[in-house]
Amino acid sequence: MRLTRRTRVTADVRPGFPAAEAPALQTTLAGVLTAAERATGRPVPVELTFDTGRGDVLAVVCRNRVVGFVPAEHAATVRAQRDDAGPRAVLVAPGVLHADGDLWRVWVGAVPDDGPSAADPGSEALGAPEPTVLGIPLRRTDD
Repeated sequence: MRLTRRTRVTADVRPGFPAAEAPALQTTLAGVLTAAERATGRPVPVELTFDTGRGDVLAVVCRNRVVGFVPAEHAATVRAQRDDAGPRAVLVAPGVLHADGDLWRVWVGAVPDDGPSAADPGSEALGAPEPTVLGIPLRRTDD
């Protein structure tokens, strides 16, 4: 059996965009970064890929983990490029993981000279996950 490497096709995502769902995926984003990358708080250049999710959603994947989703206004363009690349191809784009206050965010594409722009508030439909201990949710009561 001969193993073949999948063809890599670079996506045209100019001028770039913030991936959606940063608050809901903070645990995953922290897991993607090394301890040194998290500690410095500086932007981390990464290679991102795009994969199909549930329904019409396109997932943004970094280091084999889903770290966000392509916003609706960019989904048609990225989907068309993914379809043109073919079923055995991997659509890749440069990106940056960067700190934005207490959150880590994903910028897809080349970073503008003035830095990555903030995500639209409407693009984050999922809230931040509730805190858990070993997968068991912690319920707090405010007195």
